[in-house]
Amino acid sequence: MSVEFHELEVSAVIRETAECTSFELAVPPELRDAYRYKAGQHLTFRFPWEDFTITRCYSLSSCPDVDETLKIAVKRVEGGRISNWLNDNLKVGDSIVASVPEGRFVLDPETRSGTPLFLFAGGSGITPVISLLKSALRTTKRAISVLYANQDRDSVIYGEELNRLAAEHSDRVAVHHHFDAEGGYLTSADIHAILHHTDISEFYVCGPEPFMELIERTLADAGVHEELVYIERFVSPADPDRVESDAVDVISLEAPDGFSLWLNGRSRTVPYQKGKTLLQCAQAAGLNPAHSCESGYCGSCMAHVSTGQVYMRTHEALSERDVARGVALLCQSFPASSEPLELDGDSTSFRAASGVKSSYSKALSTLAAVAVFAFMVAGTLVLRLVH
Repeated sequence: MSVEFHELEVSAVIRETAECTSFELAVPPELRDAYRYKAGQHLTFRFPWEDFTITRCYSLSSCPDVDETLKIAVKRVEGGRISNWLNDNLKVGDSIVASVPEGRFVLDPETRSGTPLFLFAGGSGITPVISLLKSALRTTKRAISVLYANQDRDSVIYGEELNRLAAEHSDRVAVHHHFDAEGGYLTSADIHAILHHTDISEFYVCGPEPFMELIERTLADAGVHEELVYIERFVSPADPDRVESDAVDVISLEAPDGFSLWLNGRSRTVPYQKGKTLLQCAQAAGLNPAHSCESGYCGSCMAHVSTGQVYMRTHEALSERDVARGVALLCQSFPASSEPLELDGDSTSFRAASGVKSSYSKALSTLAAVAVFAFMVAGTLVLRLVH
């Protein structure tokens, strides 16, 4: 089963900055269920271009918890075919082909409401981050710190909305802006200055690769467990006329007759078909792992390689640390040895292991139980003194 695509009509065009435009998309009544989404997710778009189709992913900056119209923001990329065309040409009433919502850059519903939340955004990385911010404000009582880095003040996307949210929720939200033109490039010291409760907080990061590398490195230096850090990487896929030929003949790779894939809490055995990706094989077996762009650039089809080896044609959506940790993209992966292959496709984020979070939850629950017990003892003593 492939991801669904439908035509959506552009209902509003909003110029955010000189280089960025937001587009609101109207969903027909019959497709409302299909386009239900979680804050932080994205849509994959297909654009006809000459004699082929170009694919791009754009995060949703709208938030379902406040019943907003689907909205994306598109920032110009130098030499970018689609980003420039959209900013220059897309208008109200036009139709655009979009997938149903996908993505794992979402808030963990099991996180206790008292856990602090840190949101780091660079440039257009604010699009999923502001969606997460609005969702956390509406559905939790968490204290939230936002660090938003830009070249200058004129580059800030959703600045007025951020300021309004910070003012309306001043008891819970702290927004920190950083402008390279005024204070130089962001440093680890700038990040350390806003950190607190690093042992239990959650951290969401989206922006240019150097920005994200700096955040990840600083959090690691601060002792933050990597499983509490969520990363959203978006890299535009190579267009069909710019794809380099694969140097590896995937059909010649050694492979087992099948592989195991954990989905929805169950291990499924999937027959392997030579020359097919692991995603294609899973789909042929009647399974539907999370996926979106199918080009290796959105990261929706991440899975952890528990045993065995895989070869990936590309892994732009992953960092080298991800690859070293055994994360693979099902849409780009092929078995690379005859040994048994087992993958886990269940985790919302491979930096959000339940074991780590449950240990914190148990600790917090224990503290809460102790506090309640102490309160009861104190109450009993007071009653005895009164009598």
